[in-house]
Amino acid sequence: MPVIPDLESILPEQRRGPRPVPADPPQPPAQRTVANPCTCGHGPEAHEHYRPGSDCGACGRNACREYRPANSGWRRLLRGLGLRG
Repeated sequence: MPVIPDLESILPEQRRGPRPVPADPPQPPAQRTVANPCTCGHGPEAHEHYRPGSDCGACGRNACREYRPANSGWRRLLRGLGLRG
């Protein structure tokens, strides 16, 4: 049976001390721009399902029951009149 030499002499030394911290942490990935978002902030594709219903797949049924375009004509009119934010 072959003799295994001392493993500590074969393996490199482990680093000791604190880990180096990068000067500038990496930026988070850019958010995709949603075309024609709902009032919940998600796009129309979040409201399309393989089942009946148009609730938001990200927010859930209790938060957003149906797709309501944030930039519809009625919403623009109400914002113009100062009735909605």
